[in-house]
Amino acid sequence: MEQVEGGEGASPEPSDVRNELSGKVAGPAIQAGAIHGDVNITMTGPLPVAEDTDEALAEELRRSSQIWRARFSSVDLVNLPRVAMLTQGNAVAAAARRAGLDSTRPFGGQGMAPGEFIQIVRPLFETWDAEAVMLCERTAEKVHRGLLVSFESAMRCSNPPEVPLKEPTGVLTKDPHLVFLVGARKVVITFDPRWLTTATANTTLHEAAREPLVFSGIGTVASVSEEGHIRISALVFGQPETLVQAQFDYLKRSVLPEPPGLTLADFRNELSRSELSQLYGDQSQGRETVSRKSVALLFDEDEVLPGQIDRDVLTQVSRVVPEYRRDLGVAVASLFFDGNGVAAADLAAHFLAREPALWKSLTVPGFTTLIRSCNLAVATVSGLSEEQAADLHEAMREAVTSYLGYVEVDRNLPLHERLLPERDDYHVVGAELRLVYSAARRYLDEANGEDLEAPLDEWRQRGLFSRVEWEEDLEQSAAEQKEASMIMEAWLNAQSE
Repeated sequence: MEQVEGGEGASPEPSDVRNELSGKVAGPAIQAGAIHGDVNITMTGPLPVAEDTDEALAEELRRSSQIWRARFSSVDLVNLPRVAMLTQGNAVAAAARRAGLDSTRPFGGQGMAPGEFIQIVRPLFETWDAEAVMLCERTAEKVHRGLLVSFESAMRCSNPPEVPLKEPTGVLTKDPHLVFLVGARKVVITFDPRWLTTATANTTLHEAAREPLVFSGIGTVASVSEEGHIRISALVFGQPETLVQAQFDYLKRSVLPEPPGLTLADFRNELSRSELSQLYGDQSQGRETVSRKSVALLFDEDEVLPGQIDRDVLTQVSRVVPEYRRDLGVAVASLFFDGNGVAAADLAAHFLAREPALWKSLTVPGFTTLIRSCNLAVATVSGLSEEQAADLHEAMREAVTSYLGYVEVDRNLPLHERLLPERDDYHVVGAELRLVYSAARRYLDEANGEDLEAPLDEWRQRGLFSRVEWEEDLEQSAAEQKEASMIMEAWLNAQSE
């Protein structure tokens, strides 16, 4: 055993005491002995290293993957030939054709077509569904060559490109590239400057050579050095939209007076990692209260099959709301925004704004893009506490790819009253699911020979609820009965005349 000096005098004679675990423990051997009050420790063999298996690493990266979407103020680079290799590349290629671009040639020298292309493709990136690993301190040590990653950070540009734009040489000390740090790891983003979209994009890179600018984008990992430094080959990058830009864009597009209750948080860039958290507003206030809310969950209707939204919502409701607290109403419908000449920005603002502010995850610029770019569906869930609503939102966001976000329901808002479903399709009580019907609907189903047990059997087979039954909406049945009586009375009066 190694000897160290401690206190006065020499070390004591070696002891005959033997380590009973010696030779029986895998890994390094550790011995300790008291020497005049000090502790002497000797370790032989290397420290154990917990290496991830390939399966565990793949699973960790899978969990770190998320849908990449970006709201840009400027799209500075789109490498058209390489973007075409992605599943979503077809939409980008279609945008290039629509703009009149020759996609086999870089943007330079193609006149006004690149600018038109950017106008078309910019909102496209807000609704993309490219799945990529978000590059951060947690994932940086696990990424490998060929992995698709997303990035956003303040970066500097080294060797900003000179006009005329030339093909990269492959020598990093000569080629333009962006540089930033993820923890202690250096990240280098290389790009082909011939695919810079505009002259302004080149100017921006020269500005980034003088001081860091925030860029957001997506690319593939080209290499990881022995020191852990990461090199990424960029597919798309640009600068995230700011609050000021989002507000200006709204005012430019709007034709109606601004609704009361709009705040800075309504124009935040929720797709940007660099967005300041304080702009979200304190939505945690009131989470401990017992007040119940109705929320409208929004979906991309183009991405779902019939009945899928019903199943997804009720599945997640059964996960996040305890049985003893369930007394919920659920309805599902298409969401039709017929503007009649009203701008999409106005529809978004008047759907989301109220004073006091509605509880929501959607923003005016984000919702504006959704209204303009896809068909929407909605599921309303009533009877939730704010804490349950927050948990349901997180569960839907993680589990359902077609889910877009939520907004608190207020029937006093004209657009909510006109567009959201009035009657529940389902009633969830404890561990029971009740399918809601009215007298007129039941009469039509029976007249058409519908199997009334089929919907019940379908839900019973799913096993989410201990009991599945029909439940009559007595109020709706009474209203239908009254309407039918009025029609019959009018018909009889007409006959008697």
